[in-house]
Amino acid sequence: DLSSLWHRRYAHLSHKGLRILHSKGMVRGLPSSFSTTEKVCEDCMKGKQHRDPIPKKIQWRAKQKLELIHADICGPITPSSNSQKRYFLCLIDDYSRKAWIYFLTKKSEAFHYFQHGRSKHIDVPFHFLINLSRDGCIELVQCGTKEQIAD
Repeated sequence: DLSSLWHRRYAHLSHKGLRILHSKGMVRGLPSSFSTTEKVCEDCMKGKQHRDPIPKKIQWRAKQKLELIHADICGPITPSSNSQKRYFLCLIDDYSRKAWIYFLTKKSEAFHYFQHGRSKHIDVPFHFLINLSRDGCIELVQCGTKEQIAD
């Protein structure tokens, strides 16, 4: 449709605005007639949609230790440390806000700290690492002492 083409060319100007441009002779090549029924432009509708504001408060917080752990790996850092560490892993418990920092030679070492975490570093009994999910979250479930993370 010719009217929708000119609507898009003029940055989604309304059909009424396009008719005014034509009547005042402001644009060469602009067709003389536009459809009287304006088609709904999906891009215009998306631009007019209401967006909710970003919430000021956090929607969900952990209710016990190690229920939610935030993890981030930073690096490679140049120059490397004296012990050739070029990365660091930062773990923060959402409930207690306790942070652990581990220095790594390679990024691949990070999973070791999840898999073989020690009780003396993470002082919460009866938790076991189940799965490092695709989006980087860690799931913990209650379990018996035989299944706990290595001591």
